Amino acid sequence: MVIFSRHFIVYLFATILLLAQCTFSLESREAINVYNRRDNDGTLLCNGNADLCDLRFNQVTHAGTHNSMAYNLRFDCQNVVRNCRDSTSVCLKQHTECLASYKVHCEASKDICKQRNPRLLHWMCDGFDAVCKKSDAAICSAWLAICTDSSKVCNVWGEACGDTVPDWLLECFWENHPGHDITIQLRDGIRLFDLDTCQVKDKVLLCHGMGLARALGDELDLVFEQFRDFLKENPNEIISIEFGDIDGDGAFIGDYIQKKLEEYFIDETGHSLLFSRTLNNNTWPTLRQMIEKDQRVIIWFSYLYDQTPNRRPWIHNVWDWFTASYSYTAEDMTAAQLNSSFTEYCRNANQVINHDKLTYGRVLWQTIDATTGIVLPQVKDAIKNKTNPGHICLQQLAETVNFDLLDYVADLCYPLFPYIYRVRVDWYWRSNLFEVVKRFNEMNVARVKKGDILTPV
Repeated sequence: MVIFSRHFIVYLFATILLLAQCTFSLESREAINVYNRRDNDGTLLCNGNADLCDLRFNQVTHAGTHNSMAYNLRFDCQNVVRNCRDSTSVCLKQHTECLASYKVHCEASKDICKQRNPRLLHWMCDGFDAVCKKSDAAICSAWLAICTDSSKVCNVWGEACGDTVPDWLLECFWENHPGHDITIQLRDGIRLFDLDTCQVKDKVLLCHGMGLARALGDELDLVFEQFRDFLKENPNEIISIEFGDIDGDGAFIGDYIQKKLEEYFIDETGHSLLFSRTLNNNTWPTLRQMIEKDQRVIIWFSYLYDQTPNRRPWIHNVWDWFTASYSYTAEDMTAAQLNSSFTEYCRNANQVINHDKLTYGRVLWQTIDATTGIVLPQVKDAIKNKTNPGHICLQQLAETVNFDLLDYVADLCYPLFPYIYRVRVDWYWRSNLFEVVKRFNEMNVARVKKGDILTPV
């Protein structure tokens, strides 16, 4: 678990309090219902489209959501209290260090904050740094007084935490899909999911954020049950689940997840919905083959892959197969910056392709993950003027990306790479996501019919 400096904790919560004070506020396979396996004329439908049935899994572009579990979140107040209590034994040492070099201490704490928290929370780190450096040695004495009465302080933080981080703030900065749980996303047509996980004592929960800035969501049981129920009711649908960012012990989280997956997706007969593919196999199967074998769930691990003990064969390594666009757009805070990053990357497609061939012996799949982060100056203005920061909330940021820019990136990048594996956005119901994916798949089908295999394995 990440432990932040005590000085940083004080200012982190001072910042959040300031925000809050603003006036804005399977069961057996035989039991599967097969009513929708075929169209009215008897044609098999695969992910809702008969034309996709004879395309391999990696010849289809999949519609996805970023931070799919980010809805109905609650700030992890107990984590705040635990971190507070864990950090109370070094008050005097901290006071001495503070007097000696509080400005250096400010900078170090800001750097740690940025390293350990997602990009959308970096404004908090910068805000802390600005306040910290304007302080003088008096803040050190004030800190000592607070720190030495740590038990009281920690309890107050715990009791006030829920009010300190109200619902509007969670939705603005943490919730990528408010009001749209996994069941709704599935019914709407999302087939690729991005799940972040956090360790909470002896459990793993879905979450968004890390360290003291993490918000918790549903338990794995609830979400896995939603996936399983949908798959039972829709036996010709294939989904992909990627486990991304984590907060906690990687080995514990990875093992916990794989055991839960076995519980929900392997039935009493031993049949598994979890598809297994190794680099040594010849090719990925077609959607038709996956449906006929009833192996319709593809599991991806990124950071967890190398940390998971006794890793199951149906866990696939993200880095073996595709290049996430986040790898070159991670610092983008505006639509203009995102535009620039995609434009530069896609116009250098030949270099990327040649590099992949030399490094991996094949071209990795590409993705379009159209998301941006939070812009610090706008946050400061909202706090200063006590106005709703709606124009910099996740919804408004998504809407600057999800239409014209998404269309531009799609039109630019698709012809330059062999295969686009996924398109992924925030606030997907206010976007051109499904139109772009439909367009891609129409072109994928046409290319395959002409003999273009898109990607060899």
